Amino acid sequence: MMNSKEYKMSARRSQAGVTLIEVLVSITVLVLGLVGLAALQAKTLMLGQSSYYRSIAADLATNLGERIRANRSPFLADSTSEVKPATPPDFSKCVQNTSDKSTVTCSAQDSADQAYRVSTEMTDWNTLLRSQLPEATYTLTSAAGNYADHFRYTLTITWLDDRSQSSNTSTSYSVVIE
Repeated sequence: MMNSKEYKMSARRSQAGVTLIEVLVSITVLVLGLVGLAALQAKTLMLGQSSYYRSIAADLATNLGERIRANRSPFLADSTSEVKPATPPDFSKCVQNTSDKSTVTCSAQDSADQAYRVSTEMTDWNTLLRSQLPEATYTLTSAAGNYADHFRYTLTITWLDDRSQSSNTSTSYSVVIE
C-alpha cells in the first residue's frame, strides 16, 4: 500500500502531461481565433474599398447631373407658353471612345455653341471619371425624339473592382438624371 507521500508524488507525475496538453489546446484555439480575425480584417478592407469606389461613382454621377442641369437652364428660362423654346443640348450624343477610353466623341448638336459646351463638359467629366475609378467607362442614354426626353438621362458607370474575390470583376452604378 502507498503512503500519502508516495500518492502525492504519483499524482503530480500524472498531472504534468495533462497541463502540457491543455496549453497546446489553448494555443491552437488562440491561433484559430487570430487567423479568423485576419480573414475578417481582409474582408473588411475589400468591402471598404468597394464602398469607397461606389461613393466616388455616386459623386461623379451627381457631378454630371449638375453639369447637364447647368447647360439646359438657359433653355428652360427662355420657355414661354406661346413659343416652344429651342431644344437643350443632348448629352447622350457624347460617347466614350471604345479604343481610347480617355477621349469622348460627340455627334452633332443643334448649334455650334451647344456642341462646344457639351463636348467640353463631357471631356472634362470623362477625365475626372478616369482619374478616380480604375478602368472606368460610362454610358449615357436618353429617349431622344421628344422635347421632354432631353430632361431625362440614364447614366451607368462601370469600373474594375480589383479587390473583389474573383479577378477582373466589373462593378456598375446606375442613376437617372432629370
